[in-house]
Order: sequence, then C-alpha cells, then structure tokens
Amino acid sequence: MKSETSSTPARELLAPIRAGWNLGNTLDAVKRGAKPGEYVPPREAETAWHNPPVTRTMLRAVCDAGFGAVRLPVTWAQHMDGNGLVDPRWMDRVDEVVRWVLEEGMVCFLNVHHDAGAHGWLQATDACHRDFGARFDGLWRQIAARFRDAGEHLVFEAFNEMLDGREHWTETEDAAAYAAHNRWHQRFVDTVRACGGENEHRILSLQTYSAGNSARTLSAFSMPRDPAPGRIILQTHNYDPQGFCWLRAEGRELRDTWGTAEDYREIDTLFSDLAAFSEKHRAPLVIGEFGSEDKQNTPQRQKHAAYFTDKAREAGILCFWWDCGHFSLFDRHEEKLIRPEIAKALV
Repeated sequence: MKSETSSTPARELLAPIRAGWNLGNTLDAVKRGAKPGEYVPPREAETAWHNPPVTRTMLRAVCDAGFGAVRLPVTWAQHMDGNGLVDPRWMDRVDEVVRWVLEEGMVCFLNVHHDAGAHGWLQATDACHRDFGARFDGLWRQIAARFRDAGEHLVFEAFNEMLDGREHWTETEDAAAYAAHNRWHQRFVDTVRACGGENEHRILSLQTYSAGNSARTLSAFSMPRDPAPGRIILQTHNYDPQGFCWLRAEGRELRDTWGTAEDYREIDTLFSDLAAFSEKHRAPLVIGEFGSEDKQNTPQRQKHAAYFTDKAREAGILCFWWDCGHFSLFDRHEEKLIRPEIAKALV
C-alpha cells in the first residue's frame, strides 16, 4: 500500500514522474587497460563501452517517450589527478549532459558510479575511510561547487552499489561494513550541505549496502543527520529473477519467460518490504536500476516490466530502467525508441 507519510520536498519532486531511465555504460564507462592515474580524454572514456557520445537529441527522445527522470551514472576515477582534482574538461562534459537533461524538463540524478562497487576505490570499510575519505569529500565538493546554482531538479546520489572489502553482494555478515557504509552517507550529506547555494537544501539520494533488498541489508541502513528535513530519497536496485533478467546468471537457471506464481509473489514481497522500509525512514524510495535483457522475448519483458512498475506505483516507488546493450529500449546511434511496447509498460 502506498505510504501515507506527509508530503516532503523529496516526495513532491518524484510524484509527477511516471518512470526513470538510466544513461548506462556511457559517462560511467571505464577505459579498459588504462593505468591508475592515466589521463583518459572525455570522448575516449565516454565511448569506451561501445556507446556513442550522448546527444541532446537522444535525451529528447527519452523525454518524448514519457520518461520524466534520467539517472546519470558517472565514473570519476580516470579523470582525477593524484591530488583528487577533477579534469575540468571532464567536469565540463558532465555539466553539459546534466544541463541537457534539465533543459528537456526532466529530473536528473547525478552520481559517483564505478568508483564504488566491484573493484572500486570506495569500499564500506574503516580503512577506506582513512585512506580515501578526504578524496571522496573533495570529489563531492568539486561536484557541488560546479552545480551549486542548479535548481531542485538536480539530485545528487552519493555512490553506486558500495561493497565491503571482500565484495559481498546483496548483504554482508560484517557489521563493521554496514557501519562504514552509513558513515559514507553522513560524510556525503555533511560535505554537500556545506557547499552553499542550492546545495544547502538539494535533494540527495542514498543507497542501501550494495543497493540490495535483503532483510539484513534493509535493517542495517541508518539515516544520516541532515539539517534540511524531507530531502532524502532512498534507493535500491533489482534484477530478479536473475535467470530471466540476465543473459548470463551464474548459478541460476536461465529462462526467457516470466509469470509463474512465484514470480508474482517475489515482486509482491519486494514492494511490501520496500514500502515498509520507506515508511520506517519517512523518506521516498526509488528503484535506481531494474530491467531485463533481450532474449527475443519482448512480450515477456513487457509483462514483467508492467507488473513490476504497477506494484511499485502502488507502493509509491519510482523505477529507473537500466538502458544499454541487451537492456536497450533506445538505439543510441539512431537516437530513437526501438522497444515501444516495453516503454509503454513503464510509463
């Protein structure tokens, strides 16, 4: 059931949006084989994972298809020098894409992406706070300074799918890792709020550990102290059932159909749990990533997407489709929608 919690600025921002879209594997791409500290030109980085440079025409197609928000994953590591300073040419490119999203009338979620997650320099450990805390704070000071005057339609997202030192997904048995994860959120909030301008009340998005949904992971999350009330958006990700959603899923039976009784129960349980989690923390929640890869099974993908988003809406939760490669709803080269059936199910 949809939360009855009183309206907040974060809820008001999300309320009119039917669906969100991820600009996947573009500004978050990492040039393979590049050495630590090696300079990678913006265009070379952006196209490293075989997507063309993003254009405003492409973003307009996303807007025209009914999506009201774009999540902009950005990886910063290859664009920072030894002192943690971001290459101004990279910051300019990120700024350009952010402005296009906002000028098309959509909400933009801007994040720190593959800097965390598998093999990232950001981890949910005390040692990482000690070794890289100042670098993280400095990165967000630079981002917040560049966008200090951007309005409320720009949301900052602290990091993506942060893991513990042993890269456990979904959940970890290490209580210290959850504590370290929560500390990163407090650093993020404190850093952004201190940067002035719109940042004093900018809406911020915070993920659970590894963006997971397990009972342990949800219960271990704690809200940071924030001097700007009602301006936090919670976030998790979901690609279940993995055997259906992925072309390859280690240890899972692959299938190209969706719709068993268990499939429906799994989604029902997910959104019941997430609605309770959102209610507990008195903050709205988004599914920052979900989707299914193409197995020449568009009707099945459409059915899955429709039920997933319908149950999400009942719970007051906004969903962002992960779009790239076999997940793609858009042809980035032709700058057009190629899976209108699934897009329609989403929006």
